Amino acid sequence: MAFCPKCRYEYEVGMLVCPDCNETLVDELPSEKTAALMPDDSWIVVGSVASGMKSVIAKGSLDSNNIPSMILSSTFGAFGKGMDFHSGLAGAHGGGNVIMVPREYQEEAALILEAVLGDDLIQLEGQ
Repeated sequence: MAFCPKCRYEYEVGMLVCPDCNETLVDELPSEKTAALMPDDSWIVVGSVASGMKSVIAKGSLDSNNIPSMILSSTFGAFGKGMDFHSGLAGAHGGGNVIMVPREYQEEAALILEAVLGDDLIQLEGQ
């Protein structure tokens, strides 16, 4: 089968150009770039909240705007020094929940969280 790299439509063998996009067809579609499923160095901290209820509000706000996010407890035992280096949690002092998003969503997520949480959003050092 042949595929259009732009619209991703599948065509029968023998077609060389997508009639809709005028793109040259390829044998395989390039993989779509997706966010990491687990926090790693491509995920960054956009802030912190002190309560579980605020975490639910933050997560819901980001989800409703199609922004992948994770809410992690900064006091969870797995966040040793090694994890701090990779996830950016080194500045999360005093407990609470840390809000992480993929780096490419940082600005949009920060705007949404500031609008929804206001003063309840704790900006971490270096943010």
